[in-house]
Amino acid sequence: MLLLAIGIRANAAELSIQQKRALIEPIEKHAMVYGEGSKKVYVFIDPKCPHSQDFISMINESPKMRSIYRYYLFFYELKRFQSHQFIASIYGSPTPLQRTFEVMIGHKEPTVNPAPDPKVEEKIKDIAQVAEEIGISKRPYLIIVKEQN
Repeated sequence: MLLLAIGIRANAAELSIQQKRALIEPIEKHAMVYGEGSKKVYVFIDPKCPHSQDFISMINESPKMRSIYRYYLFFYELKRFQSHQFIASIYGSPTPLQRTFEVMIGHKEPTVNPAPDPKVEEKIKDIAQVAEEIGISKRPYLIIVKEQN
């Protein structure tokens, strides 16, 4: 298996492909999965980031992309957007993927819960820890998993 990462900073290159995969696999359970394709794409996004919004719009509008790829979407906050409460609200909703589209494409304001759910906060923390270990600094950040022949 080969991992291709887009948006890598210098210290992330120090991690081997196997190390990156080993870091991501335990948080797959936290991902919002979108698409039916056989190729995995791990995507780290911020709901307030315009580039992340464009990416989500693009895959939402392209049945072909969703038929080729299966996107594992993870929210990872860009501090300048101060989106932690947005992220917690989306993850805490009954239908997080649908809520993601409403917020990121439809530009609807999520209902922010003043008392954060500890399970949601743990999920956010787990994802952030992996993202920091990989060295993710830009959003969207894509890691494409391809089978080697």
